[in-house]
Amino acid sequence: MGRLISIASGKGGTGKTTTTANLSIALGKMGYHVCAVDADLTMANLSLVMGIDDAYTTLHDVLAGRATINEAIYATAYENVHLVPASIDWEHVIRADPRKLPDTIRKLKDKFDYIIIDSPAGLQMDAMNAMLSGEEVLLVTNPEISCVTDTMKVGMVLKKAGLAILGFVLNRYGRSDNDIPPDVAEEVMEIPLLAVIPEDPAVREATLEGVPVVEYKPNSEGAKAYMELAERVARISGLKARVMRK
Repeated sequence: MGRLISIASGKGGTGKTTTTANLSIALGKMGYHVCAVDADLTMANLSLVMGIDDAYTTLHDVLAGRATINEAIYATAYENVHLVPASIDWEHVIRADPRKLPDTIRKLKDKFDYIIIDSPAGLQMDAMNAMLSGEEVLLVTNPEISCVTDTMKVGMVLKKAGLAILGFVLNRYGRSDNDIPPDVAEEVMEIPLLAVIPEDPAVREATLEGVPVVEYKPNSEGAKAYMELAERVARISGLKARVMRK
Protein backbone atom coordinates (compact mmCIF):
# COMPACT_ATOMS: atom_id res chain seq x y z
CA MET A 1 0.00 0.00 0.00
CA GLY A 2 1.23 3.48 -0.85
CA ARG A 3 2.03 6.30 1.54
CA LEU A 4 -0.22 9.37 1.37
CA ILE A 5 1.80 12.47 2.27
CA SER A 6 0.25 15.95 2.37
CA ILE A 7 2.55 18.93 1.86
CA ALA A 8 1.27 21.75 4.08
CA SER A 9 2.16 25.14 5.52
CA GLY A 10 0.72 28.02 7.46
CA LYS A 11 1.30 30.68 4.81
CA GLY A 12 1.27 30.84 1.05
CA GLY A 13 4.52 31.24 -0.83
CA THR A 14 6.62 29.00 1.40
CA GLY A 15 7.46 26.61 -1.45
CA LYS A 16 4.93 23.79 -1.09
CA THR A 17 4.49 23.31 -4.82
CA THR A 18 8.24 23.40 -5.44
CA THR A 19 8.72 20.89 -2.63
CA THR A 20 5.97 18.62 -3.97
CA ALA A 21 7.49 18.57 -7.46
CA ASN A 22 11.09 18.07 -6.39
CA LEU A 23 10.29 15.49 -3.71
CA SER A 24 8.18 13.51 -6.18
CA ILE A 25 10.88 13.49 -8.85
CA ALA A 26 13.63 12.74 -6.32
CA LEU A 27 11.68 9.72 -5.06
CA GLY A 28 11.13 8.65 -8.66
CA LYS A 29 14.88 8.79 -9.26
CA MET A 30 15.28 6.43 -6.31
CA GLY A 31 13.03 3.88 -8.01
CA TYR A 32 9.73 4.59 -6.28
CA HIS A 33 6.47 4.82 -8.21
CA VAL A 34 5.12 8.27 -7.34
CA CYS A 35 1.97 10.26 -8.03
CA ALA A 36 1.95 14.00 -7.34
CA VAL A 37 -1.54 15.44 -6.82
CA ASP A 38 -2.44 19.09 -7.22
CA ALA A 39 -5.06 19.49 -4.49
CA ASP A 40 -4.94 23.29 -4.48
CA LEU A 41 -8.30 23.62 -6.20
CA THR A 42 -8.34 27.41 -6.52
CA MET A 43 -4.66 28.23 -7.21
CA ALA A 44 -3.42 25.24 -9.18
CA ASN A 45 0.23 25.50 -10.28
CA LEU A 46 1.74 22.03 -9.94
CA SER A 47 1.05 20.97 -13.54
CA LEU A 48 2.97 23.99 -14.85
CA VAL A 49 5.94 23.20 -12.62
CA MET A 50 5.93 19.57 -13.79
CA GLY A 51 5.56 20.30 -17.48
CA ILE A 52 1.95 19.32 -18.15
CA ASP A 53 -0.11 22.25 -19.37
CA ASP A 54 -2.58 20.55 -21.71
CA ALA A 55 -4.41 18.09 -19.47
CA TYR A 56 -7.93 17.48 -20.73
CA THR A 57 -9.19 15.67 -17.63
CA THR A 58 -8.29 17.03 -14.20
CA LEU A 59 -8.96 16.44 -10.53
CA HIS A 60 -11.77 18.99 -10.80
CA ASP A 61 -13.57 16.74 -13.30
CA VAL A 62 -13.27 13.83 -10.87
CA LEU A 63 -14.65 15.91 -7.99
CA ALA A 64 -17.51 17.05 -10.21
CA GLY A 65 -18.43 13.45 -11.00
CA ARG A 66 -17.46 13.74 -14.67
CA ALA A 67 -14.47 11.39 -14.64
CA THR A 68 -12.75 8.71 -12.59
CA ILE A 69 -9.46 9.30 -10.81
CA ASN A 70 -7.75 6.88 -13.22
CA GLU A 71 -8.74 9.12 -16.13
CA ALA A 72 -6.98 12.07 -14.48
CA ILE A 73 -3.56 10.40 -14.03
CA TYR A 74 -0.87 11.55 -16.47
CA ALA A 75 2.63 10.24 -17.05
CA THR A 76 5.25 13.00 -16.76
CA ALA A 77 8.63 13.36 -18.43
CA TYR A 78 10.26 12.17 -15.21
CA GLU A 79 11.04 8.55 -14.47
CA ASN A 80 8.44 6.74 -12.35
CA VAL A 81 6.47 9.95 -11.72
CA HIS A 82 2.81 10.58 -12.56
CA LEU A 83 0.62 13.60 -11.96
CA VAL A 84 -3.03 14.28 -11.18
CA PRO A 85 -3.39 17.90 -12.29
CA ALA A 86 -6.00 20.45 -11.24
CA SER A 87 -7.78 22.87 -13.52
CA ILE A 88 -7.08 26.61 -13.70
CA ASP A 89 -10.54 27.27 -15.16
CA TRP A 90 -12.82 28.95 -12.61
CA GLU A 91 -15.90 27.18 -14.01
CA HIS A 92 -14.28 23.87 -13.10
CA VAL A 93 -13.57 25.18 -9.61
CA ILE A 94 -17.22 26.01 -9.08
CA ARG A 95 -18.39 22.53 -10.15
CA ALA A 96 -15.89 20.57 -8.06
CA ASP A 97 -16.87 19.29 -4.61
CA PRO A 98 -13.76 19.55 -2.35
CA ARG A 99 -15.42 17.33 0.26
CA LYS A 100 -14.77 14.38 -2.04
CA LEU A 101 -11.01 14.92 -2.01
CA PRO A 102 -10.04 12.47 0.77
CA ASP A 103 -11.98 9.50 -0.64
CA THR A 104 -10.86 10.32 -4.19
CA ILE A 105 -7.13 10.59 -3.46
CA ARG A 106 -7.07 7.50 -1.25
CA LYS A 107 -8.02 5.41 -4.27
CA LEU A 108 -4.45 5.94 -5.49
CA LYS A 109 -2.90 3.97 -2.63
CA ASP A 110 -2.97 0.66 -4.48
CA LYS A 111 -1.28 2.12 -7.57
CA PHE A 112 1.70 4.04 -6.21
CA ASP A 113 4.41 3.83 -3.55
CA TYR A 114 4.03 7.51 -2.68
CA ILE A 115 1.18 9.94 -3.27
CA ILE A 116 2.46 13.48 -2.65
CA ILE A 117 -0.38 15.96 -2.17
CA ASP A 118 0.18 19.67 -2.84
CA SER A 119 -2.24 21.40 -0.44
CA PRO A 120 -3.38 25.01 -0.08
CA ALA A 121 -1.93 27.01 2.79
CA GLY A 122 -3.71 27.69 6.07
CA LEU A 123 -6.66 26.06 7.78
CA GLN A 124 -9.60 27.02 5.57
CA MET A 125 -12.03 24.31 4.51
CA ASP A 126 -10.45 23.69 1.09
CA ALA A 127 -7.02 23.41 2.69
CA MET A 128 -8.28 21.03 5.38
CA ASN A 129 -9.97 18.77 2.82
CA ALA A 130 -6.71 18.60 0.87
CA MET A 131 -4.45 18.03 3.86
CA LEU A 132 -6.76 15.42 5.38
CA SER A 133 -6.56 13.48 2.12
CA GLY A 134 -3.18 12.36 3.37
CA GLU A 135 -2.31 10.09 6.25
CA GLU A 136 0.99 11.79 6.94
CA VAL A 137 2.07 15.40 6.58
CA LEU A 138 5.28 17.17 5.70
CA LEU A 139 5.26 20.83 6.72
CA VAL A 140 7.09 23.52 4.76
CA THR A 141 8.12 26.82 6.29
CA ASN A 142 10.45 29.74 5.64
CA PRO A 143 12.97 30.96 8.26
CA GLU A 144 10.76 33.80 9.53
CA ILE A 145 9.13 33.77 12.96
CA SER A 146 5.59 34.48 11.73
CA CYS A 147 5.87 31.73 9.10
CA VAL A 148 7.32 29.21 11.54
CA THR A 149 4.65 29.85 14.18
CA ASP A 150 1.80 29.70 11.65
CA THR A 151 3.12 26.44 10.24
CA MET A 152 3.48 25.08 13.78
CA LYS A 153 -0.22 25.82 14.36
CA VAL A 154 -1.18 23.93 11.21
CA GLY A 155 0.87 20.96 12.39
CA MET A 156 -0.84 20.96 15.77
CA VAL A 157 -4.29 20.95 14.18
CA LEU A 158 -3.40 18.16 11.76
CA LYS A 159 -1.91 16.07 14.54
CA LYS A 160 -5.14 16.39 16.52
CA ALA A 161 -7.03 15.40 13.37
CA GLY A 162 -5.11 12.13 13.27
CA LEU A 163 -2.36 12.75 10.74
CA ALA A 164 1.17 11.58 11.48
CA ILE A 165 3.63 14.48 11.34
CA LEU A 166 6.76 13.38 9.48
CA GLY A 167 8.59 16.62 10.19
CA PHE A 168 9.24 19.91 8.46
CA VAL A 169 11.33 21.51 5.72
CA LEU A 170 13.06 24.84 6.32
CA ASN A 171 12.93 26.37 2.85
CA ARG A 172 14.93 29.26 1.34
CA TYR A 173 17.39 29.38 4.22
CA GLY A 174 20.20 31.91 3.90
CA ARG A 175 18.47 34.72 2.03
CA SER A 176 18.69 37.08 5.02
CA ASP A 177 20.98 37.67 7.96
CA ASN A 178 17.83 37.64 10.10
CA ASP A 179 16.82 34.08 9.16
CA ILE A 180 15.86 31.87 12.09
CA PRO A 181 18.61 29.23 12.47
CA PRO A 182 17.56 25.62 11.81
CA ASP A 183 18.05 24.52 15.43
CA VAL A 184 15.89 27.36 16.70
CA ALA A 185 13.18 26.60 14.12
CA GLU A 186 13.20 22.96 15.21
CA GLU A 187 12.86 24.00 18.84
CA VAL A 188 9.86 26.19 18.02
CA MET A 189 8.20 23.60 15.76
CA GLU A 190 8.78 20.73 18.24
CA ILE A 191 8.93 18.21 15.37
CA PRO A 192 11.91 16.82 13.42
CA LEU A 193 13.67 19.03 10.87
CA LEU A 194 13.99 16.81 7.81
CA ALA A 195 15.76 19.18 5.42
CA VAL A 196 17.16 22.67 5.05
CA ILE A 197 16.71 23.92 1.48
CA PRO A 198 19.16 26.77 0.86
CA GLU A 199 18.38 29.96 -0.99
CA ASP A 200 19.69 28.90 -4.39
CA PRO A 201 19.41 30.82 -7.69
CA ALA A 202 19.19 27.46 -9.46
CA VAL A 203 15.80 26.81 -7.84
CA ARG A 204 14.43 30.11 -9.20
CA GLU A 205 15.93 29.44 -12.63
CA ALA A 206 14.37 25.98 -12.68
CA THR A 207 10.96 27.41 -11.77
CA LEU A 208 11.16 29.91 -14.64
CA GLU A 209 12.08 27.07 -17.01
CA GLY A 210 9.22 24.90 -15.75
CA VAL A 211 11.62 22.11 -14.77
CA PRO A 212 12.12 21.12 -11.09
CA VAL A 213 15.67 21.78 -9.91
CA VAL A 214 16.49 18.12 -9.19
CA GLU A 215 16.23 17.61 -12.95
CA TYR A 216 17.28 21.07 -14.14
CA LYS A 217 20.54 21.34 -12.18
CA PRO A 218 21.00 18.11 -10.20
CA ASN A 219 24.39 19.19 -8.86
CA SER A 220 23.13 22.47 -7.40
CA GLU A 221 22.88 22.90 -3.64
CA GLY A 222 19.10 23.13 -3.83
CA ALA A 223 18.81 19.90 -5.82
CA LYS A 224 21.12 18.06 -3.43
CA ALA A 225 19.01 19.23 -0.48
CA TYR A 226 15.82 17.92 -2.11
CA MET A 227 17.47 14.57 -2.82
CA GLU A 228 18.51 14.37 0.84
CA LEU A 229 14.90 15.13 1.81
CA ALA A 230 13.67 12.26 -0.38
CA GLU A 231 16.20 9.90 1.18
CA ARG A 232 15.08 10.94 4.66
CA VAL A 233 11.40 10.46 3.80
CA ALA A 234 12.16 7.02 2.34
CA ARG A 235 14.04 5.99 5.48
CA ILE A 236 11.18 7.12 7.70
CA SER A 237 8.63 5.33 5.54
CA GLY A 238 10.63 2.13 5.36
CA LEU A 239 9.49 1.40 1.81
CA LYS A 240 11.78 -0.42 -0.56
CA ALA A 241 11.94 0.79 -4.14
CA ARG A 242 10.22 -1.57 -6.51
CA VAL A 243 9.57 -2.10 -10.18
CA MET A 244 6.82 0.16 -11.46
CA ARG A 245 3.38 -1.38 -11.20
CA LYS A 246 1.31 -1.54 -14.37
